[in-house]
Amino acid sequence: MKIFKLHIKNMLCDRCIYVVRQILNQFNVVRVKIELGQVSFLSNNDHILPLLEKKLNEFNLQLIHTKEEQTAEAIKLEVKYFLDELEKQDMTGTFSVYLGKKLSRNYHNLSKLFSRVEKITIESYLIRQKIERVKRLLREDQLTLNEIADRLHYTNVQHLSAQFRKVTGFSVREFKKLQRTEYPHKSLMQVLSEIHAKGYVHAFDIRDNEIVGAGNVKNTKGMNVKEIYRFDENPNSLGQNAIYTIEDTKGTKGYLICQH
Repeated sequence: MKIFKLHIKNMLCDRCIYVVRQILNQFNVVRVKIELGQVSFLSNNDHILPLLEKKLNEFNLQLIHTKEEQTAEAIKLEVKYFLDELEKQDMTGTFSVYLGKKLSRNYHNLSKLFSRVEKITIESYLIRQKIERVKRLLREDQLTLNEIADRLHYTNVQHLSAQFRKVTGFSVREFKKLQRTEYPHKSLMQVLSEIHAKGYVHAFDIRDNEIVGAGNVKNTKGMNVKEIYRFDENPNSLGQNAIYTIEDTKGTKGYLICQH
């Protein structure tokens, strides 16, 4: 049997581990070891990689093939760990100092690499992920806005509110109003099964802020895009995602999974 050690893009939460494990269960692999961002296993199938990659792509997960992509994913994971510690009040200091120590590399060089690979700055990515924490805490409805601002080390409520509107396009009050809409809890696989049955079978992606179809063809003009489901903290879903159905001008019907 051959040893496979793979790095996976967008595998940044425990739900991702669940999904990857479910996918690997469909293949005849043994000695599976899964952690955030990577997986290893044994298989006697020399042609497993393209089959596995196709399945991963259905869930907005991708095999990583370059060192730069690996580093960018490592930075994303460190953002997660930094915010975990920040939320537990166990973190002091800036993220730039934290990241430089964790990866033992110059922050300026890491920042340039991340922007080149992800088309977004580390600072902007960190802010987006911080706002996702705010959204989760608002949904849980256990803390006041002042307490949320304090927990996530915002200067004050005004700072949090301004950043929230800039990132989401909504005020905190408007966001809380939207959350009153009730959605039945479904797993990602259930939702995909439902939309596949309706003919939405092609996986679309976002590259350089544009929706692309098969073969990386950019055909956004005239596309009909509709959000059909948004996952929050459903334990069997993949992170905090929205799923969109897409139909282009040629009649190609597919879906797009956006991870926030």
